[in-house]
Amino acid sequence: MDGSLVEFFRTAPIPPDVFSPSLGLIILLPLLGAFVCGVFGKWLGRANVHLVACSAIAGAFVLSVLAFWATSDAAGGRVVSMANPFGIERDTIRYAIAHDYGTWFAAGDFRVNFGLLVDHLSGILLLIITGVGFLIHLYSTSYMEHDDGYWRFFAYLNLFVAAMLTLVMADNLVLLFVGWEGVGMASYLLIGFWYTDSAKAWAGRKAFVTNRIGDFAFLIATFLLILTVSAFNRQADPRDYNAASTSRARYEQGIAQKGPVTFKGLEKLALALPEGTGGAVSLATPIESGPLSGYTFGGVMTSIMLLFLLGAAGKSAQLPLYVWLPDAMAGPTPVSALIHAATMVTAGVYLFCRMSALLVLSPTAMATIAIVGALTSLLAALIAFAQDDIKKVLAYSTVSQLGIMFMGVGMGVFWAAAMHLMTHAFFKACLFLGAGSVMHGNGDETDIKKLGGLWKEMKWTHATFLISTLAITGIFPIMSGFFSKDAIFHGVHHNHLHGLEWVSGFVYVLGLLITASTAFYMSRVYLLTFTGKRSPEAKLAHAHESAWHMTLPLVILAFLAFITFVYALPLMPRTGGGTQPVFENFLSPVLRPAETVARVAQTVKLDTSVPGVGDYAFAWMWALLGGGAAAFAYLKFFPSRVGQPVPAFARAVRRTALNKFYVDELYEFILIRPVKFVAFILFRVVDALVIDTVLVRGTAYVTEKVGLGLRRLQTGDAQAYAAIMALAILGGAVYALVQVLS
Repeated sequence: MDGSLVEFFRTAPIPPDVFSPSLGLIILLPLLGAFVCGVFGKWLGRANVHLVACSAIAGAFVLSVLAFWATSDAAGGRVVSMANPFGIERDTIRYAIAHDYGTWFAAGDFRVNFGLLVDHLSGILLLIITGVGFLIHLYSTSYMEHDDGYWRFFAYLNLFVAAMLTLVMADNLVLLFVGWEGVGMASYLLIGFWYTDSAKAWAGRKAFVTNRIGDFAFLIATFLLILTVSAFNRQADPRDYNAASTSRARYEQGIAQKGPVTFKGLEKLALALPEGTGGAVSLATPIESGPLSGYTFGGVMTSIMLLFLLGAAGKSAQLPLYVWLPDAMAGPTPVSALIHAATMVTAGVYLFCRMSALLVLSPTAMATIAIVGALTSLLAALIAFAQDDIKKVLAYSTVSQLGIMFMGVGMGVFWAAAMHLMTHAFFKACLFLGAGSVMHGNGDETDIKKLGGLWKEMKWTHATFLISTLAITGIFPIMSGFFSKDAIFHGVHHNHLHGLEWVSGFVYVLGLLITASTAFYMSRVYLLTFTGKRSPEAKLAHAHESAWHMTLPLVILAFLAFITFVYALPLMPRTGGGTQPVFENFLSPVLRPAETVARVAQTVKLDTSVPGVGDYAFAWMWALLGGGAAAFAYLKFFPSRVGQPVPAFARAVRRTALNKFYVDELYEFILIRPVKFVAFILFRVVDALVIDTVLVRGTAYVTEKVGLGLRRLQTGDAQAYAAIMALAILGGAVYALVQVLS
């Protein structure tokens, strides 16, 4: 590459120190767009709402590009760097820009700042959120053109993007949690957008309630982390701080200025805890005082990571909290593309990549994450086999692909998990928007068995859907999804967790089954939708291609789904010899602390080898196996048996998969009904009977009856009073006489 061109890309248009105070504008623009569309949208008109909403996201995208560019600025031969507030003076954070807007809130010694950080990890997410988000907004201008609630829809979309940007740019856990809750609220509004339909409103409530379970676990984990930081500060000696390239004074100063849950401070904690540093604190050290007294630092860290796993399982739809995602298809199709491909559902993967240095301290937590991801991925893939609704197939596919990412973070292949997050955003957004285009051109038909033959009538939709299908399945191996998924499985196979070495082989075998399953169900969707003859049950005799507002985003996303395979190629030199993938090299400044902790603590044996030709060929074989089985089944076997009875066993298997292995019914039986019963008892017995009837109404009843009785005695009749007094005197005299005689 020409030297002048290299210098151009290595010099940011706006110097990092000049641009960093403007980072808040990336969040503010979509937030302002949401406000304008939500408050004034009815009066602005459809075209102006489209202009405001799309311009807000386009502006955020331009600013994100500038921020991303600034993180790689190397003007004058020096890469951009800034002082680490938790490290010694010569400790710097490279390839990152940040700005602290000051104290957000404080309570006693606890403090949280409104600080934003953009490095290579969050920078990639910024481009995905705003870039794919803009394409979805553009797509929506045509898809929602006849909906009366268009202004509300675009306000919700802008609000969702603003919340997701807050999540990825936050430099501390508390601010990240604000974005975490924000996307949860916005997803509730978007999934239940057509709230007049009770089923769609219920889907929104289901997503909201399910996510609250995970969010509660997130909060507890954050509180435990604050207590752990406090306990470490009480017990650590200078050797512990030296191991983390800091000092007690500097670390405590950082906490006083930035707060205890700032990510850079948590990295220092992770670097100080491994065995062998010679300090007073290690993973096996018991906590001496405070609420966690008696527990070891390692045990508490495992509990924290498992609680974060439950929180991530809610947002990223993993067992046992995955059940909300398929029902979220009740929202408009652009919502599915935004939430389920590029933003909210990837929050859990991003969280673990951001906290990778802490995660590698606990092999138990890593093994649990990997196993949960593998089981979720396989279960969702098997359910997708039998789904006939095109959006439901893609929804379960999302759950399955997220499980693969969890396998990656669980086995320490963080860079590959982040890359699959990126490639998935492109090909899955393209698939969801392609499904919306299919529905748009076929009278809102979603049943793939009532479509067929669309490749002739919807050429742009067909071509982009085919490219994205090849990307996710790996059937055509020069595609981004093939490389990112294979990088995860290669790492899963070769990385080993201390004391849990069997997990690697177990998860890898499941990964091979998942690869074949993915190729099967995605090939099935493509073949039934686009090939063959038009179904006689189709709503429309002929389909029509969508407007350019819808096809242009499909073309761009399909191109990105293809070209991003370059990031997985081993083109960069590795320190110590050899080469490494471009994306691994790109994320190395962010993930280096985790690699250091894993090496020192010896909790994870990280393999840095690159897949060879044989590895790629083996992975391709599994993809071909699944795709070939689907082609045989739906092009030859099933068409040749039309009109013949289906064996009872096959019907039972299909019915089980179609009913999602009855997981929802199981939850209904073991969780929802018992909770409802307890709520009924508390309402009918405790609230209605004991509190309302006995205590509240009973007290009123007794008071009323006593009052009635006393009122009868207070008649106001003087003769009656005299008669009563006479009777009382007579009674007293009789009593006295009886006492005297006795």
